[in-house]
Amino acid sequence: MSQCTCWRATALQPVTPWRDKISSAQMEQIRKNFASVKPMNEEPLALPKGASSETPVNRSPVVVEYGPVRPYYTGYARIDNAVTDALRGKSQELKDSVYDIIWNDFLPNDVHGVEETDRLARISLGVEKAEYLAGQFMDEKTKGSFMTAMRSIARIGMEGKRVGSCQMEYRVKHAIGLDGNGYVHEDSRGEVSFAMQKYDPEAYAAYQRLKSSSGEDTGASAMFSMEWMLKNIDLVAAGRPGYQKYQDKQYEKLYQVKLDRTFSGADTSSKENFLSSIKEKLMANRELQLDFFMNQIAQMTKGPGGYLVSRRMVLSGRA
Repeated sequence: MSQCTCWRATALQPVTPWRDKISSAQMEQIRKNFASVKPMNEEPLALPKGASSETPVNRSPVVVEYGPVRPYYTGYARIDNAVTDALRGKSQELKDSVYDIIWNDFLPNDVHGVEETDRLARISLGVEKAEYLAGQFMDEKTKGSFMTAMRSIARIGMEGKRVGSCQMEYRVKHAIGLDGNGYVHEDSRGEVSFAMQKYDPEAYAAYQRLKSSSGEDTGASAMFSMEWMLKNIDLVAAGRPGYQKYQDKQYEKLYQVKLDRTFSGADTSSKENFLSSIKEKLMANRELQLDFFMNQIAQMTKGPGGYLVSRRMVLSGRA
């Protein structure tokens, strides 16, 4: 197990009991004053006349419903828009199941207590979950583009880097341009940067220095880029075909990343067969944290119908 370096590794301070914080004189004063305080209830607590302590109490279960899973966008239009198209007009349960895979299986931010082998195996599990959902709820044409996009997001996860031992960083864009239909649009900074590097190396070097000093393409570097673009719109237009080819190569490089195959080939013909198949593959791989993945399987069983995520929790008890 990797040694944890996050805030959870900080040793907890011992808790001092309240009675050890006050003096004996203060305690004696509390005892004296206690008897003089008027009780909040004038009448003693008791069951109504005629009621028996054996009378059963019928309690209605409490239903807690969580909000929908928030969509995840990588910022790569070809990938995100394929997922958006596949989910358009589909049920909220399917959307929840898909975005839960992206957030928690492919691109989790917090990996506290999760070894790298388990993280990669969970990406494999996410791919199989996506394959199951596509087979159950999508037609063949939609399934193909959807799975290409989901595998691309899984590949982004495969190349994620740990920060310390418990956090992850991925090559995703944090500033996303969305239109009213939920489609991601590539921003102009990429093509401006490409044109600047190709046609004005000195300006590009200055731009890179500003980016390095701020840590992100914001503030002074963003203003520099915008001012250069306004002065050199013709150069940006001239570099657009080359930037398109550059983007194609970046997508091709992503498609070449190998995926983990721990859960590959699961039976996706039905929910029961799928969960059973996943469990069999898990039990055959003793290098993984069994409890961690068994909990994932248990959570999937709670999903309504053929879905894999449940937004409803029913709490019940008895007196």
